[in-house]
Amino acid sequence: MAAPRVKAEPGVKLEPGIKAEHDDAPSPMSEGFADDDDNGGDLKFYDPADTNDGAVYLTHVPKYLYDAWEHMDDDAEIQIGTLRQWTDIGPNGEPKDRIAILLDHTLAPHQQIPKEYNLEVKDMNLTNTFLFTEKDTEGYKSKNQGATNIPHYLRPKAPRPEKTEADGDNKRPRKGRYQPYYRKAIPKETTLAGRFRHELNCQPAWTSETRHWLNIRNNDAMKPKATTTLTSANKPVGVIQAGSHVSNDKFSNFVRTDTKKTVKKAKGEKFARLPKGDLRDRIFECFERYNYWGMRAFRNELQQPEAWLRENLEEVAILHKTGPFAGQWELNSDHKGLLSITRGEGVAPEVAPEDESESDEEMEDVLPA
Repeated sequence: MAAPRVKAEPGVKLEPGIKAEHDDAPSPMSEGFADDDDNGGDLKFYDPADTNDGAVYLTHVPKYLYDAWEHMDDDAEIQIGTLRQWTDIGPNGEPKDRIAILLDHTLAPHQQIPKEYNLEVKDMNLTNTFLFTEKDTEGYKSKNQGATNIPHYLRPKAPRPEKTEADGDNKRPRKGRYQPYYRKAIPKETTLAGRFRHELNCQPAWTSETRHWLNIRNNDAMKPKATTTLTSANKPVGVIQAGSHVSNDKFSNFVRTDTKKTVKKAKGEKFARLPKGDLRDRIFECFERYNYWGMRAFRNELQQPEAWLRENLEEVAILHKTGPFAGQWELNSDHKGLLSITRGEGVAPEVAPEDESESDEEMEDVLPA
């Protein structure tokens, strides 16, 4: 068994049989590692003489527009659209700045979103708002990747040096100690890219194309994400439950009897109420045809509940209590003048009521002789 190696400290005498270790190997963290704080450079502050001062707009955009631009290449110079700026005169004579943008319809991310937007000015004198950016330090990539611009993971690794120890004749050669690889951190340079002078709100222009795409987005948002289907495939059918009346129903038609069957007419029909505005329009159409209408004629014509008809008729018509048109409704003079209804003639005919005695008659089954 080889004796362990101990690092020799200055001023300390080593015991016999202990081999001193040379402190020549570099630290794994000292080579191939760079600290951003040391090599990153200083921040480039704002230059008041910059010609691009005030050319940066801070705009709040809709979520779908942000999603369309999020997947574009950050390093490529892409013209997303055309910006138009003009000045309108308000009702009081004050000037008002107007800004609009028309997106480039040839770009793939712009195919399923509105193309025209109005930029509403929120603040034209924005202060203390800046835009920062980061970029790699100049000369780092060329020094790191070499003249051929080959990434580090594709370059051949340098062979590791082998170290041998001659402590004895039977000792096999021993390889050098493994040195882990640490990738260099890319030094960044922080730069002030611009200064915001204007703050805007981006709203889509209400065009037919905007209505089309927003309706599609609303319909997609209203669709349920998950659905549940109830099936009766495993539900038993025809099973007689103990203590229930199902057994009587199962065998009620087992033996045919000659009992007389009666057919009764329903006492009344239930109609759904129309909205007040729609019902008024139909009442006015009825008075254009005839001047006088009875309640039964109204019910047969409009198919509405009598209480709902009476409530609306009391607001637009009068009911004759006496005279030749007793029990008939006539449009009041105010609505006649507003609607210019002069074509109505006579009394509306009432449909003959069905014979109510039929409900009391019994129908019998007649068998051939």
